[in-house]
Amino acid sequence: MLLSKRMRDIVAGYLFLLPALAAFLSFIAIPLGYALYLSFTEYNMMKPAAFVGFKNWTAFINDSRVAVVYGNTLKYALILVPVHVVFGLLLALGVNHVKSEIGKYVFRTGFYFPVLVTTASVAIAWRYMFERDFGVINYILGLLGGSPVNWLNSEKWVFVSVAIFSLWKFVGNNFLFFLIGLQNIPDSLYDASKIDGTNRLQNLLYITLPLLTPTTFFVIIHLLIGVIQIFDEPFLITGGGPGDASNSIATYIYEVAFRQFEMGYASLISLTLFVILIVITFIQIRMGNRWVHYDQE
Repeated sequence: MLLSKRMRDIVAGYLFLLPALAAFLSFIAIPLGYALYLSFTEYNMMKPAAFVGFKNWTAFINDSRVAVVYGNTLKYALILVPVHVVFGLLLALGVNHVKSEIGKYVFRTGFYFPVLVTTASVAIAWRYMFERDFGVINYILGLLGGSPVNWLNSEKWVFVSVAIFSLWKFVGNNFLFFLIGLQNIPDSLYDASKIDGTNRLQNLLYITLPLLTPTTFFVIIHLLIGVIQIFDEPFLITGGGPGDASNSIATYIYEVAFRQFEMGYASLISLTLFVILIVITFIQIRMGNRWVHYDQE
């Protein structure tokens, strides 16, 4: 029996969806379901998982380190998101005003190049630069008359050192997003503003920034998701120290899973991280409707 045209269209639609659906099931839905199952078990990878009910959940509530790593992750978000947004936007505005195409190419390449470099390799160099007694940064501070800073072993400075490294390594991503957004703003709007006698500051406040809100919205969501999962910077630069001073949720999950071999408990913490990401993304999308402008005319 031949299928009707409507049924053929439905079957064709599902066939087109099949690759994406298979990827979703393989890399998101099934691992998420398995993590939920493991959160109710005790599993160390050496023996089969044993069901323990809500034991891991009770341990999570009573774990004093959880509050610390969640607080640290909040600090990372409060520091890194504004810093990346501001510096990424400033770099993009500067490069966008360069008249020479060769100059734009050189600056684009220079600002984006650190993103392409392997994080682990440059982290080794930055650890030496942050070294208290023989580091380049403290040497320069000494030449300027400053005192040596204990970048990696001080609770006061450890977040600053992570922020500096993160800004150097990853600001190129946000710079590129903002630069693309700036180049998508029609020149006709600036030409019309010249007729009205506006200056550069007025153009920035009333044309550039409002029309850049979709890009800014995307960058903020992208940054928040990345910062809440921050792992490379604290793991490679500070090792989570001193103590738990720079430990994030992701580095704590790694410690619980691959040093303490408590896979069930690590799965539970991972689920809480997943829920936090979903909630924050939902809030951002709801709030974004109030300040994001998509019209360019």
